[in-house]
Amino acid sequence: MMDHRTTVIHRGAFTLAWWTAGLVILAAGYWGLPLVQSTQFENHFFGLFYYSILAGMALFWALPSEQRFENGVFERRFVLLGLLVLWKKTTPLSAFSEIHYEQDPNLFRNDTVWVMVSGADENSERFAFANFSATAANIEKAKAIAEALSQATGLPINCPDKEEV
Repeated sequence: MMDHRTTVIHRGAFTLAWWTAGLVILAAGYWGLPLVQSTQFENHFFGLFYYSILAGMALFWALPSEQRFENGVFERRFVLLGLLVLWKKTTPLSAFSEIHYEQDPNLFRNDTVWVMVSGADENSERFAFANFSATAANIEKAKAIAEALSQATGLPINCPDKEEV
């Protein structure tokens, strides 16, 4: 029997891309100031539209998701600024039987590779643990995460055909 004290975490917060996106949102907010500081009504209207879009972007940026396996439980959490847990969903390890990769084709950029944990049949529980753009380096990251999950959970890795991932 496996000892399920190992923790495996995949998070979107505090990466270089996350910080860069935050800085871009701040810069876009500063760039749009002339729209709301203008005396013309039309500029205020466009400014309201512009800042409502920025507010939505900031909300998605400020609530990154985090997936983890710890103490025999898979957990998905949404955390405010990567620090304060606002929502979480847990699923016991017993709901799953394998770790595998899925690859989604994209038309205008690299495909997306997912590290999935799923049950034995088609209608069983599924848990998306991590996703990456399908570059050679990111596929290796996905394989490393799958291997760490396999070691922590004792679940086998079901490898797809070599052509896909």
